[in-house]
Amino acid sequence: MSLRTRPGTEITVTTRGEVTLAAPDYARTKLLAVLERLDEPVLAARVKLTQEPRHSVTKPSTAQATIDLNGRPVRAHVAAATMQEAVDLLQERLRGRIARVRGHRNHGRHAERLGVGQDHRPQRRE
Repeated sequence: MSLRTRPGTEITVTTRGEVTLAAPDYARTKLLAVLERLDEPVLAARVKLTQEPRHSVTKPSTAQATIDLNGRPVRAHVAAATMQEAVDLLQERLRGRIARVRGHRNHGRHAERLGVGQDHRPQRRE
């Protein structure tokens, strides 16, 4: 089953590592909830879910999204302890980024106050 925001705009989800089978559909549903509220055309939407195999990483689940919002790329990238948490955080981060791109800076600050800020950035690999 493929969810679409508008005719011709498919949400592509790729995975890396041992991502659960339910995670791609969950990510599509969460991203669709963000994209359905937009007035501008979404020309492309991609999500990448990565599960780190190392147990020493405190936030092994990462989620990245890139959307083409009427010719403007909007990206978001988060890390969390679980994939579901990462996707939920990605949804909020993407809302903030879209609002910032559209000129609504206060919404982006509001998202950061809600905890979608520095704490959920992916760890750098050594």
